Amino acid sequence: MAKDPRLRKEPKKPKPKTCCICSTKFSPFLSTQKTCSVPCAVIYGKRAEAKKQAKAEAASAKEGREQWRERKANLKPLKHWEDMTQRVVNDYITKGRDVDEPCISCGTYETVQWEAGHYRSRGAASHLRYNEDNIHKQCHRCNAELSSNAIPYRAALVLKIGLERVEALENNNAPHRYTREELDGMRATYRAKLRASKKLSEAA
Repeated sequence: MAKDPRLRKEPKKPKPKTCCICSTKFSPFLSTQKTCSVPCAVIYGKRAEAKKQAKAEAASAKEGREQWRERKANLKPLKHWEDMTQRVVNDYITKGRDVDEPCISCGTYETVQWEAGHYRSRGAASHLRYNEDNIHKQCHRCNAELSSNAIPYRAALVLKIGLERVEALENNNAPHRYTREELDGMRATYRAKLRASKKLSEAA
């Protein structure tokens, strides 16, 4: 049976609005209408176009700044990125993984400054400079004044990671030259590991 056309509902009229240009109250023809008249619509269109242009210019300027920073970064020597990466790895060792441990060499819990001490020095084994088995928390005296205090360092290291891994470090003489891409990836990895370590410490 066909429905009585008289029972059909009238479409809802859009609610009254305030013109975004002149603030006049008006009854829009469409729900998306923002202005009360053609002159106001022209002004609105010009303002919208100006905003669009400003946004495009800001995006272009940002892209230019990023390209400039990238060009500047590419001019820096590899050593700059190696040192930056070493700082991030060292922070993870002293403030993350080993934060609650004493000095690996002398066992003290007090120092003027905690440092990340290498079992095999960076000068003698640069390929192991970021190897976690080769880096452990040390007091300033053992690391700087006693040149890593190697004999007790080794004894404690055997207890900590096992003789097999210590000997693997001692026998690892394969040279390796780190690339910028490797270093960038390592910094991101160790920043994430430090954040995760701190969250675990806070939750404990």
